Amino acid sequence: MVTMPAPIAVPESAFDSARQLNTQINRLESGQNVPVVNSRPLNLGLDISNVCNINCIFCLAASGRKKTSDAEAFREPEYMDHFEPLLPFVEKAIFSSFEALLNPRFDEFVHRLRRYATPFQLFSNGMAITPEMGAFLLENGMKSLWLSFHGAREATYHGIMRGSNYDTVLRNLMALKHHSRSRGKPFELRLVFCAMRRTVPELLDYVDLARRVGATAIQVNYLLVTKPDTDLDQESVFFHQSMYDYYVLSAKLKAAKHGIVLHHQPLFSDEARSVPTRCNRPWEHLNVGRDGAVQICCGGSPVLGNLFSDGFARLWNSPRMLEFRARVNSDNPPACCKACTRGREAKGDITGHLTYLRGLPAAERQERIRELCGEKIPEAAQA
Repeated sequence: MVTMPAPIAVPESAFDSARQLNTQINRLESGQNVPVVNSRPLNLGLDISNVCNINCIFCLAASGRKKTSDAEAFREPEYMDHFEPLLPFVEKAIFSSFEALLNPRFDEFVHRLRRYATPFQLFSNGMAITPEMGAFLLENGMKSLWLSFHGAREATYHGIMRGSNYDTVLRNLMALKHHSRSRGKPFELRLVFCAMRRTVPELLDYVDLARRVGATAIQVNYLLVTKPDTDLDQESVFFHQSMYDYYVLSAKLKAAKHGIVLHHQPLFSDEARSVPTRCNRPWEHLNVGRDGAVQICCGGSPVLGNLFSDGFARLWNSPRMLEFRARVNSDNPPACCKACTRGREAKGDITGHLTYLRGLPAAERQERIRELCGEKIPEAAQA
């Protein structure tokens, strides 16, 4: 990380009124399903890196991975020029692409946010959050850290997060916890846990680990198998439903006793969670890619325009965005919403767990499902 001069200090209160008013208007508009939106998004996803320093066995974005030496590995800070009209209004900017901390000019992106006292959220695997980096993050506006940590036990963790180091990440988190408490810089630490056959039995121990590092929340997600050649099919909790439900409920109770909120994707036994939930993403969220391509979520949303070429005002209320908002919570949502894996997941649909099945020809898909499930094909997979 290049050492930069400290940014001009801007009191957060200078932008409080704008943010609060924007949030109120946005939630009113989304709550009433208003297609034409006058507010700005609440969350802004920033894609500043295509490089990662570890190789998870179930990586969902392996095809986009670059080497550090590749020309398109990192974005330049000038990428942020396109977002300056939004930064005084958004509740948070989100660094969520691969490992953003590996961008050698990461500090300059943060300083751009500090001009408008814009809080930020970071997704990370923790290897690059050295004590020095942790201090920098907390002193410059990080309000939330979502940290991928897949396994309570060292052997499990290393078998999944190849190239990472269990002890190093835990030391980094402990240093972050100490700095936060000693300097009065509170933030939310949410540990992200991939639920699969080998990890779910460790959930109770995982709660202890979360408490140790000062996590306030745990996020349990289903394993998504995106390719047919990973040998991960039988790791999916689709084939271990009772085990998933038992350990999630047990861990949720234990976490609550320690003041930790355990969020999770639907229990297989919970019929109440089978009804599609309301989605506010087309009002609240923008993910902006390397060249300006815009999506409204990471659950399968198509590209809905280009922020760089269209400009925000034209894109935000473009015909495609209006149609998306009009349909997302209707009886006829867009195709991507019907196949959502984050928020509207169909727990009983095998293709929502082994997502590569959706790309197979119908006959081949049915044959593969028979091989996996026997003759009793899940009803949702027969369509």
